Amino acid sequence: MNTPADPEQSCGDQGSLFVIPSPDPTGSDRESPSDAIVLKRLRSFVASIANDASAVTDDPRALQLARDLSEVFADHAGLTGLTKAEAEQALAKYGHYDEAFFESRFELFIRMELISPFLAKKHQQRYVLDPSGLAGLLVFERLGTRGGVDEMLLLLDRTRWMLERGDIDRVDLVRYLKRCRQLLSVYAAKLARLVDTASIAVLIEEHRNHDAARVQQDVHSMNKLVSDRFPGDHELGDLAFRLVEAELRYREQVIAAVSRVLDQGGATLDFSVLPAEQYRTAAQDCTLDELAGVGASLVVDPPQPWIDPGALLDAIEEYRPRVRVSGRPPAPTVKAEDDPIGAMRTRYERKAYERARQMEDYLQGAQAVELTLTLRALGWPQAGEQLMELLAVSADPDQPFSVELGQMLLVDREGAVTYMHPVFLKRPQEQGLLAAEEASWSDDEQEAAR
Repeated sequence: MNTPADPEQSCGDQGSLFVIPSPDPTGSDRESPSDAIVLKRLRSFVASIANDASAVTDDPRALQLARDLSEVFADHAGLTGLTKAEAEQALAKYGHYDEAFFESRFELFIRMELISPFLAKKHQQRYVLDPSGLAGLLVFERLGTRGGVDEMLLLLDRTRWMLERGDIDRVDLVRYLKRCRQLLSVYAAKLARLVDTASIAVLIEEHRNHDAARVQQDVHSMNKLVSDRFPGDHELGDLAFRLVEAELRYREQVIAAVSRVLDQGGATLDFSVLPAEQYRTAAQDCTLDELAGVGASLVVDPPQPWIDPGALLDAIEEYRPRVRVSGRPPAPTVKAEDDPIGAMRTRYERKAYERARQMEDYLQGAQAVELTLTLRALGWPQAGEQLMELLAVSADPDQPFSVELGQMLLVDREGAVTYMHPVFLKRPQEQGLLAAEEASWSDDEQEAAR
């Protein structure tokens, strides 16, 4: 399995503002979190097999006692184990433990088989440590310190290593690719939540656990290996592509964490009383007594009630009530029409009368007349305009005229009107509407219409 990328090369990556995590999770280049933080991180780890919400204790002494007791059994038990009294005596060099607390934890370790009797007999007084328990402590230390990021890096390295050697079948490869993508997606979502809600200190601590450059190298290497070794397998190709997408989202959130820290660093240059991030951290982590004493040591300038006359006049001018003086509206400069609706109705009636007179001129007292030759003699576009006038009169329900178009098609390629249908103008037997309409007009209007 390949080792992680060189830290000097990783520092050049845009997501590596802070110290890149050491290949050894217990390295001395970083400060280990407290046991309370380790226990908090382990709750989600054991949730899948927990019986209730109290499966992980809240007392940091329990983790320290398990750690010290494991060292005692590993160093002093030999091949036959230790008695309970010998174990308690050996614990003295690690610090004082309450006797009741030791008794309760020792009995719990026996029930959960972290400590087992040397012989399967009643009243057995010698005990040995189960190796799985010691291995579990190592896993808890790694998970509590790095938040499980080591497991993701280990899975990526192992998958790439098996692909390079060809020691993995297709079914296992599908499972490994899916699990790698799921881990990257989950860590990307966690980083996105921390970027929005966590304090700068928590965000920096979380960022130290991640190595975006190493993840990118492993994912892109796996994508190329899958493409080269399984060129015709579309399912594996799609899984490898989705893994690259998950890696891009993960790297984007790592960079977002760095950007927020940089933005906060720029915001602290305004010399405010407290930066916004310190207010957020205090609201999340401090007690009520600590929050109540925030302003106890602040130095505030005394109030300055004196003002100059200019500032007083400006304040009076700004806050003086405004008196609204109503005035007459300006007189219109354009003469308005007396009755715009009536004028519009008059224009419509005049246009209808003109159309009716034109229809009467066409009919010359007859009940029907053919206008085909008349329209063709007008030429183009006058023939089309006159035909539209005829159709408008026919569609007007107030006009006693109708227009019919014949089925025959008349074609004259040499004439001004190339082709048209026969056009007939008709008037029903009932007459009198036009006469009544003419009677409603004055002499001057009839003369103007003529």
